[in-house]
Amino acid sequence: NYNVNGSIQRLNGYSTDVLTTQALTTLNAFETDDDAPWFLYLAPQAPHSPFTPSSQYANAPVPAWTPGPAFNEADVSDKPPTVRWRTYSLSQAQSLRAAQLRTLMSVDDMVQEVFDRMTALGETNTLAIFMSDNGFLWGEHRIGSNKRFPYTEAFDVPMMMRWPGHVAAGVTDPRFVANVDITPTILDATGTSPQVVYPLDGHSLLSSYARSHMLLEYWRSPDADGIPGWASIRTSTYQYTEWYADDRVTVTFREYYDLVNDPFQLVNLLADGNPANDPNVAPLSAMLAADRTCVGSNCP
Repeated sequence: NYNVNGSIQRLNGYSTDVLTTQALTTLNAFETDDDAPWFLYLAPQAPHSPFTPSSQYANAPVPAWTPGPAFNEADVSDKPPTVRWRTYSLSQAQSLRAAQLRTLMSVDDMVQEVFDRMTALGETNTLAIFMSDNGFLWGEHRIGSNKRFPYTEAFDVPMMMRWPGHVAAGVTDPRFVANVDITPTILDATGTSPQVVYPLDGHSLLSSYARSHMLLEYWRSPDADGIPGWASIRTSTYQYTEWYADDRVTVTFREYYDLVNDPFQLVNLLADGNPANDPNVAPLSAMLAADRTCVGSNCP
């Protein structure tokens, strides 16, 4: 069900197509007061489970894929216990990947139709942000069909921004960004300064602000009880992770990866049996603790 101009309507069909129809109808409705600013948020189910493509893409070909060096990692003894027992085959990964990509073909159609409609309506001053909520592991470090781990494939997500006349086209920005930056960016773009109950942790992507590192976190979830909580610092050159007991304080395992020499996170220097290459953990742990408890402008 959805509401446009006070009218409740029910649509049946493939969820992404239904969402597309709703978006186009909403864009048309905005034209009744064309001078008023508008906000449209689209969140398709794809490529989340159950990974069911539209019938028109059920057997569509997908690009070939060669797994990276982290796939089915030979030795995971330096990884936390929740990783060591896992297995995932190439056939499982290929099947899952194909299904996910086929669901995204309908998302491609949705994006195209939304932008075509905006063009037809003469919308030339629109900030568009395209992003995802998480990445996914296709057998890296023997982890398959999962997102709850502190490894690159699980948190490296698409993030694109388009605003003609304000954001340069075709440019890659190397800054660290996250979903906490979306609200400050929209407020900045619209010149809005609302009174907030809780301080905003993010920063406007339209500003020149650049983080030195990114905080990543995951806490034990009822739908994945076998994966403990963790917090991590990611920079352009290293990643440091602490795994916790359920008190979120007691550290049960640590990981440190030299991303310059080991971009695929194959060798945890804190568990490789060579103390000579261990980083100084104390300042890393202190930085992580500060990031976990920071608020608003005190956050990186």
